[in-house]
Amino acid sequence: MNDVDGHDDRFQHAVYAAESDALPDGGRRFRRFADVERFVDAAMTELWWEEQFPDAPVSAQIHRRSRGATFSAAYVTDDGWDAVIWIRDGSWDAVTVVHELAHVASGSWREPQRWASEPGHGPRFVAALCELWRRHLGVHAYGALRLALVERGVIFAHQDPVPGSSR
Repeated sequence: MNDVDGHDDRFQHAVYAAESDALPDGGRRFRRFADVERFVDAAMTELWWEEQFPDAPVSAQIHRRSRGATFSAAYVTDDGWDAVIWIRDGSWDAVTVVHELAHVASGSWREPQRWASEPGHGPRFVAALCELWRRHLGVHAYGALRLALVERGVIFAHQDPVPGSSR
């Protein structure tokens, strides 16, 4: 499957399945959209965000998508300064919101088009997703996610070659 930029996003479905297996109920549910907005704002303005993702935007416009929409989404401008997150009505859960935050964290560079060479669910995204799960969903959920990703062969940005391999 290709992403919007035409890259082979071969791990997209594996990432979705791993998230679902690791936390089938979606984790924390936000009762009001204002709670989603507060969560995103707090996550992106804390010192931890800046330390982990120094090139990422520190704020995002948050928009609601109708329940009829088929997905939530995130977008970072080519210059890396601005972000927009769309959350589908009915998907106001921590897994969805953190997933979109990972797109913002990993899809931002201060050099135009530099990040566009990797698919939307590539290694940089997966590394950011794992860090965000550990921070916002807890160490047990993080461990379950890591295991589910490994079981599906998903590549992490920080993986080193296996000793004795030809890589």
